[in-house]
Amino acid sequence: MSTTARLLDASRQSAIFDGLRRFMDAPAWLGPAGDAAAVRAALAAEVPDFASGQLTLHSVSIKRLRLKKGQEGWTGQIEAKVSAPGEAKPRASLLAARLVPPGFAEPAVATPDAPFGSAEWHVYLPALRLELRPQPEDPALPALPTLTDPASARELLERGIRTCSPGYADLSIAAVEIKHLRYKPGSRATVVYGLEYAPEHQSRGWPPIVVAKTYSGSKGQNAYDGMAALWRSGLADGAIVTLAEPLAYLPELKVLVQGPIFEDQTLEDLVKSAVAANTPEALAELDAFMNKTADGLAALHLSGVEYGEVITWEDELAEVREVIGRLAGMVPELAEAAEPLLQRLEALNADTPPDPIRPAHRAFRPAQVLLHQGTIGFIDFDGFGQSEPALDLSRFTRKTRALGMDAANVDPNSPAGAERQRQMEAICEAFLARYEQHTPVSRQRIALWETLDLLTLVLYCWTKVEPERLNATMSLLERHLRVSGLLAA
Repeated sequence: MSTTARLLDASRQSAIFDGLRRFMDAPAWLGPAGDAAAVRAALAAEVPDFASGQLTLHSVSIKRLRLKKGQEGWTGQIEAKVSAPGEAKPRASLLAARLVPPGFAEPAVATPDAPFGSAEWHVYLPALRLELRPQPEDPALPALPTLTDPASARELLERGIRTCSPGYADLSIAAVEIKHLRYKPGSRATVVYGLEYAPEHQSRGWPPIVVAKTYSGSKGQNAYDGMAALWRSGLADGAIVTLAEPLAYLPELKVLVQGPIFEDQTLEDLVKSAVAANTPEALAELDAFMNKTADGLAALHLSGVEYGEVITWEDELAEVREVIGRLAGMVPELAEAAEPLLQRLEALNADTPPDPIRPAHRAFRPAQVLLHQGTIGFIDFDGFGQSEPALDLSRFTRKTRALGMDAANVDPNSPAGAERQRQMEAICEAFLARYEQHTPVSRQRIALWETLDLLTLVLYCWTKVEPERLNATMSLLERHLRVSGLLAA
């Protein structure tokens, strides 16, 4: 690193931290709309059907509330579970939600007394600045009705796998059972199926479980093509890491079908439980699986697969700036808050050459690592492409440290919190050292990528309506800047 890039006087360091701390001042109106208890209380008090007792509001859960491109405010979904007198079981109603920031016009409610759940039902909760309507049908995911109907799903899966996978050209599925459904309206849905076969086909070795994913965009096609390239690379033998077999992609419905990866738990689960227990036995088990994960990630990076778009650090920086601009449209005082830090990072990036471009998972976190009987598997290749290894490494270490701090349940700014941060840094350092046994990597590049990742976490506290996480997240970012050497003078 050049002397010019290293020099950073006290006033510029102060400007960086002062700017970042402006993100700590979340306005009082931001948090309540993301608080399920507050939303439930407001609905129960202000919706006539609930206030009169015609319907009972049992629970409310916040599914998604996000600040998205082109939206005036935060939008997402809220699920309310309600019942009428005499109904044995509450029914779930999905509501479209919008958080309206100050300075934007509050919506006028034309039919305040429309029955809850009807197409005309519409409410605005002024204390929460929250507008609610029934969630309309999802035009972005046209395959969802087929995937959630067992009979239709059976036909689709059989036809798709037969067509796209020559090794299963005579596959015959007797029935399917929906084991799990995960749905993000307007974005994607994942359905896990158990497959049943006729007795005469039980010994054919056909998959007992398959996973179907449907997307609003092109991620399914990208995941299928990337997984197919990895499957052909030699990683499919499972000696180092297990990958799901890509079985089919149906472009007309944007549906990806893949084989199973079995799991006892995720690495995220193990990180949280091991750090919470903090015993030698639990930490030794975590260390063993972290080593296997480092081996698996290195194998993926060295697989030689040349598929997908190339993502650079400059691309990531541009995305961070776009999110800040989107947020500043709602909260103008944040427009320049991160600029001193970003300018410093740009100078360091220009002075630190990137490592060679290699295959990249791009969403590599402990939740994407499945553990089963001593083995590991990687999932979620929606964003698979090409980048320098620091992209995957930084996202993994950043998330690992955050998970450990959450599990520790201590104030990150206390002496106990500082000790736990050092423990998580040591765990991540051991992971990186194991990775480096396979191939070298620039620690400076990892630090640069990780800074953008941590800043993104701070921004998520705003864009995902999670201001209660600001203290812990900002503590991780500030400590990273102090110990990484990025602000060295």
